[in-house]
Amino acid sequence: MLTLLLVALMAEAPEPPSIEQMKLDEVLSCAGDPTKCDASDWDLARELARRFGTKELSSHLKRASEAQRRVLVFALYASPSNPDVAKLMKKFSNDPDEEIAYYALNYRAKLCDQEALAKLVAPSYDARASCQQWAVTVSLVGQCKYKPGGRFLVEHLDYACLNIVLAAVEGLRALYPDAPASFESPAQVKAYFEKRVGK
Repeated sequence: MLTLLLVALMAEAPEPPSIEQMKLDEVLSCAGDPTKCDASDWDLARELARRFGTKELSSHLKRASEAQRRVLVFALYASPSNPDVAKLMKKFSNDPDEEIAYYALNYRAKLCDQEALAKLVAPSYDARASCQQWAVTVSLVGQCKYKPGGRFLVEHLDYACLNIVLAAVEGLRALYPDAPASFESPAQVKAYFEKRVGK
């Protein structure tokens, strides 16, 4: 009898709402705990970016916890770019949270901000980004035709992740459009572009 009662109660228990049905504050309550809403911080951020404007998102920054703040910055990063967000990202570029600082710099680099690109290509810069994400950053050097990033691109020709190597080659071709159309080997690619970039 007790077993039947428990089964009946479980059957009646409402399903927890999905993040698509949650209000902004409810989505933020899941930040930092992927088990709570069965969603990563990036899942939460993309959902916020899809449904809420940048003004509404940024208005929550002041009272947000550390985990919530990170989700909000990721959501702003994933939103369509606008001058207000660019100003915020300039502030976040020196954030003590390294991941927030990286995405803020990357946001600005997408706008070809020279200062952000200079920081990202500096030898001392150490981003803890996935291969896929770092490839995006590497590709921005070429897309923005940021010549001082040539040495950075050459150094990425030896990277372990193929998509980063391809981004570096494309970037170097963007900086040096008169380069040969093909090379016989990766070593030849590196030798050629090392010469073009200079020591």
